[in-house]
Amino acid sequence: MQNSVLAQRPIKRNVSFVIMKRVLLLCLISMAGFTAFSQTKTAKSEAAAAPKAPATPVTNTPVRAAKYEVLYGSKPLSKADQKELNEFVASCDASFGSRAEAVAFFAERAWEYVATARLDTATQRFNLISALDPNSVDAFWGLGVISFQRGDNDLAIRLLNKGLELDTTQSMMRVDYAIVKLDCYQKGQDCGNLDEVETELKHALAQDPKNANAWMKRCQVAYYKENYELAWTYFHEARMADILQLDLNFGSQLAAKMPDPKGIFK
Repeated sequence: MQNSVLAQRPIKRNVSFVIMKRVLLLCLISMAGFTAFSQTKTAKSEAAAAPKAPATPVTNTPVRAAKYEVLYGSKPLSKADQKELNEFVASCDASFGSRAEAVAFFAERAWEYVATARLDTATQRFNLISALDPNSVDAFWGLGVISFQRGDNDLAIRLLNKGLELDTTQSMMRVDYAIVKLDCYQKGQDCGNLDEVETELKHALAQDPKNANAWMKRCQVAYYKENYELAWTYFHEARMADILQLDLNFGSQLAAKMPDPKGIFK
């Protein structure tokens, strides 16, 4: 995201995030009620109704194929899908100098699909990457971003947390992780609170003090805590780091609570 994190970002490896300017996290989280680009999660209907119970309503929601589910839905693959996966891995082993080289190549393509909101295709690619390397940070990061975009914050947190366990130096991924937790707070879910968001953002900024997106999110946390003077401090930190990442709509809302002490934004 080089606009607000979950607005459009570039492809991760070209970022100067995250999203994952990639999509990150992807959706524009703004004070006005940050909205994420989300896809409706597949509804699972019961296989059969109990005797004499009303039949389960039929929905028009399509069932997403296993290869388009995060980590194949954490379920065993069909024989056909497993055969296809085995052939893919064997082909990569024959075509690339190493698994790491293959992972790097396909990760580039997968992030491109995330950036263009082709989430099913991106999921399939990250699943393949995970088959090549079960500890791929890109796979957990990308699938976490996709889960967030699909509206599954719990799964997004688990995946991003796993990615951070594998590589604690990824400050952009840590910002994405904080953004998901901020979204949990905004939606009244128990998967995140403001103190947790603040902790992750402080950690990310300790690693990368010029991360304007992290400053903007920290500004929002201060706003929610009604510390408007501190919010303005963080807003100006974001401005100095990268003025293109400023959320001016949020700035207007902040100004309605307290005028800019520097008199720059009115």
